[in-house]
Amino acid sequence: MLEKLLRERDRTYDEVVQDFEALARKLDEHGVSITARHLRRLASGERAGTTPATRRVLQALFQLPIDDLLKPWSPQSGNSISTVDQSVGQSGLELLTMAAEQSRKFSLQQRVVTNAEEIDLLTDEIRELASMYQREPLPLILGNLLNAQEAVFCSLEQRQKPANARQLYFLAAIIGGMFAYACEDVGRFQLALTHSRTAYMWAEYADHNGLRAWVRGIQSYICYWDNKPWDAVRYANSVADLAAGTRGTSIPWLYSNAARAWAALGNIEKTAEMNDLADATYERSEHDELDRFGGICTFGHSRRLYYAARGLAALAAPPPMTEAYCVRAVDAYRDPNQPGWDFDCAAESRISLALTRLAGGDLEGAQEPLDPVFGLAPERRTNDLVKTLGLLHRSLNDFQVYQAHELQEQIEAFTHTSLREFPI
Repeated sequence: MLEKLLRERDRTYDEVVQDFEALARKLDEHGVSITARHLRRLASGERAGTTPATRRVLQALFQLPIDDLLKPWSPQSGNSISTVDQSVGQSGLELLTMAAEQSRKFSLQQRVVTNAEEIDLLTDEIRELASMYQREPLPLILGNLLNAQEAVFCSLEQRQKPANARQLYFLAAIIGGMFAYACEDVGRFQLALTHSRTAYMWAEYADHNGLRAWVRGIQSYICYWDNKPWDAVRYANSVADLAAGTRGTSIPWLYSNAARAWAALGNIEKTAEMNDLADATYERSEHDELDRFGGICTFGHSRRLYYAARGLAALAAPPPMTEAYCVRAVDAYRDPNQPGWDFDCAAESRISLALTRLAGGDLEGAQEPLDPVFGLAPERRTNDLVKTLGLLHRSLNDFQVYQAHELQEQIEAFTHTSLREFPI
């Protein structure tokens, strides 16, 4: 039926895709898009899978339920079409859960790939998403991330050369890692770990130690923000098994995760030891296949500074060098045009500086770096920022003055309008 309606419109697939995206914006379906390739496969009956948001937009575009659009056409079809439910409004959690289920189901299959040219196009798209993840809010990229996952899985449904399969599993692991990040951003830790586990399985299929270490780093990162520092240490400790097989920046990232987790446990000696190892391995690191994706896939100097600053700032008594680390981290993220800039790390570095100054009794100095943080739009107010501001809120209890109370109220307002509450 969909193919019949497309032919009647006498428009190319690319033109219909433009109509689809225009209608998605009108319906306030954030980040939803469709490729001409996916539309063509739906119309031909080669594929029937779509996201809930994609189904809603298709139904609104053609004024038919999705089941009618995808069923075989017959001359009598037009007399039995039911009216479409044009209900809109979808939570990002539904999309993230659907993506996890799609990964789980696909993991039960043992199929392989498509041609090298198509893989190169997918690689470029995912490299762009890895960069966008650090710069753009989740609602703007979630639809593109789902489309990329769909494209990789569609490719893996076809049999092809082992080398192509290995590259596609590599891409699937990166997408799984980004979905894990996305779930953590909205405070859905178990769902984040579900995505990370399938990502690790893809990394195993790709047989790449740098990728394995990166996913272990994501798992450590998730547990840290879920207030499970011992689990964060356990995941980070896998560095001992993986360091011999790669010199990529995922190794110093694992050490940095370990340092921050030990800081959360109040162990200053282990924090210092892991920070020293992070610095040493970062100095001799070399960009590997994963690092060349850039963005969220690599651990640059700015993120190294931020991680050290955040871990030390959360200690009950931050050591003397902490403020210097925080200032350097803030400066490293001052220019959004710099490669590797990350809006979340930029804001976190500022909160870490405020925490350190509060620990030293400097309330006025703590307020100064926070204005850009409070100015973030709700869709940029990630779970990480809410958690770190929570530490700041508790630290302000030591200052029984009006300025401290006012700052606490700003933190509460920020928390109540965070990404978790945002209708992605």
